[in-house]
Amino acid sequence: MSAFAASFRQEAARILRTPLDLFLLTLFPLVMLAAMAAMMWGGTLSNLPVVIVDQDGGPLARAITRNIDATPYLEVVAQTPQRAEALAMVRREQAVAFMVIPKGVGTRGATDPPVTVFYEAVFLSTGSVASTYLRLVTTATLLAQAPRDLGVAGASVAGRTLPTIQITLLGNPTLSLEWFLGMLIGPSILHLVIAISCIGSLGLLLRDKSFGAYVRDTPAPVAALSGRLAVHVLAGITWGVAWLLWMTLARGYRVEGSVALVVIGLVLLFIATAAIGLLFIAVTREVGTSFSSAVIVAGSALAYSGATLPLSGGLWYAQDWSKVLPLTHYILLQMDQLIGVTARADLTPMIALLLYPLIGGVVGMVLIVRSKRPV
Repeated sequence: MSAFAASFRQEAARILRTPLDLFLLTLFPLVMLAAMAAMMWGGTLSNLPVVIVDQDGGPLARAITRNIDATPYLEVVAQTPQRAEALAMVRREQAVAFMVIPKGVGTRGATDPPVTVFYEAVFLSTGSVASTYLRLVTTATLLAQAPRDLGVAGASVAGRTLPTIQITLLGNPTLSLEWFLGMLIGPSILHLVIAISCIGSLGLLLRDKSFGAYVRDTPAPVAALSGRLAVHVLAGITWGVAWLLWMTLARGYRVEGSVALVVIGLVLLFIATAAIGLLFIAVTREVGTSFSSAVIVAGSALAYSGATLPLSGGLWYAQDWSKVLPLTHYILLQMDQLIGVTARADLTPMIALLLYPLIGGVVGMVLIVRSKRPV
């Protein structure tokens, strides 16, 4: 039996008889992913509460209100002529947005007063989605009922045929937060868990802050260490694929590109995660410090990945730090495949993920193998 296979079997056996490590690689990911799935169940935004400030009271204003309430994405929870009352409802979190229909809407062509939408920035996702549908429904209603001239926010379409506008949302046509956040948070949780488990496993080999005794007693330390880490990499891949199957087969979301390429990305991500854990423990020779380093790198990875918070125009540090993190490159690959980007475009993130084991992993291995005495 090769040193890799023997070490793999020994590590698997150790995990099976160690309750804490077994929990970390089995029940803990299950609990975290299940909790996240429960929180985001039915994550498509619908029936968002909005208030209509109707200062006109005419038939067109009433038609706008009816059509807004008829869309499944919005629910008119109140109508009032007072803007202050609508603002108070938003501040009390009874609504996420309100729209002001001015007096004389749709009657004076290009000089029409604009229909105005307000939403609270605290409700960034829900407020922006609500405002979008308020504008779309209002525009459609005005187009349908205005006989000749139409002005929306100062735009005139008098005397010419309106073009057909088709909006297609790539990758997430239902605007589902479950699909969007699930495909981000799931891998990021597993990224952190596997980093922690790899460091904990390697930390058991330390004696007086040195890997010297382990290296001297192990005929092929590089293969043995690789086999030991492979157990954790396999656990991460298994949970990552299970989460992908849950989101696609069980919840019915669709990957427009290559599912196989997403799986390859998961393999590369967890190999990179193990390499980073190996490097941390090899450099610090301390489990606690390595855990802290893993939390800094993997725990903050999603925030700096550019998937939820835009980094363009930000500080150079944030942009450069994002490029250092392996999760950034995996998220880029995954999101490309969710919208059906060609595989050739994802060669760059795959090469970037390969650099972690080729550089970080090799450096970590060299530091461990050269460890001969306590430091």
